[in-house]
Amino acid sequence: MSLKTFAAKLVIGLAGSFALSSATYAEGYPPKPVQVIVPVGAGGDTDLNARLFSRYMEKELGQSFVIVNVKGAGGTIGMKRVRDADPDGQTVLFYHNESMIPELMGMSDITLSDFEMAGIGVLDNTTVLAVSNDAPYKSLADFSTYAKAHPGEVEFAILTGGYPHLVGLALEEAMGIKLNMVDVGGNSAKMVALKGKKTDMINIQYGLARDYFASGDFVSLGLLSPERNPLIPDVVTTAEEGYPLAFNKFFFYAMPEGTPEETVEIFSAAMKRVVENPDYQAEAEKIFVTPTWMSPADSAAYAAGQREIYAKYADLLKQGN
Repeated sequence: MSLKTFAAKLVIGLAGSFALSSATYAEGYPPKPVQVIVPVGAGGDTDLNARLFSRYMEKELGQSFVIVNVKGAGGTIGMKRVRDADPDGQTVLFYHNESMIPELMGMSDITLSDFEMAGIGVLDNTTVLAVSNDAPYKSLADFSTYAKAHPGEVEFAILTGGYPHLVGLALEEAMGIKLNMVDVGGNSAKMVALKGKKTDMINIQYGLARDYFASGDFVSLGLLSPERNPLIPDVVTTAEEGYPLAFNKFFFYAMPEGTPEETVEIFSAAMKRVVENPDYQAEAEKIFVTPTWMSPADSAAYAAGQREIYAKYADLLKQGN
């Protein structure tokens, strides 16, 4: 046998062996606990959704899902950890729309194209504008009038480079007002600030602040949606008030670029089963989120469409950086 023929057979043999080992690995995925990187601190809606969904993923895939909160730099520290991890499906990202804001601000070069989307599993259409019960405005119309009469005086709590920053800019543009946007931190910090009368307005997921709404400490000035959410049917929308703003959240899992397609498919199929699980659906309803499964391809397309909307505010985001 010539050296050339031997080399050719060796390459073919190694290729076949690699294909077999990849298939075997995919069939046994995951072989050990999966690390779920959540790029925000504990206690917020992202952390809550990650823990709930991952608990059901454990049942589907037969391995523990270890939640690791890696906050900082608008989520990019956690995103970078996943991007740079081995592409073996053992380190995954759980995040939402905020993943796109730092890149639009020019703060980071990390984009969702750096990952393999495993799928979207949850939609949260409960973003409301909340104020204190003693605020001098009880409706969005009153707020608009007040803000125009007091430019730069109304404090809107944000996390610089985060989703609230984008909401604040959109509100300014829609109403023709100027807010005093102050970085107070994540959702937990925003609620503490509003409860303590340390800030004037926040955007928050209704489920996170439901106790404050129930007690009357917080007042909702509108759901940032074109139509009412059947989970909170009594909450009026900003569209009903004349401001058709739409800001929902979609929560997704993603893996490092180059993760085997078979691995992504197994993970995605498990996500679909969780979304269709009546027990999970019942728990999701309690926190006012909507189980929604989108395939990897559909998830990537959906995220790209949302990015196009956010890109309209890119220049304003950079100015605020």
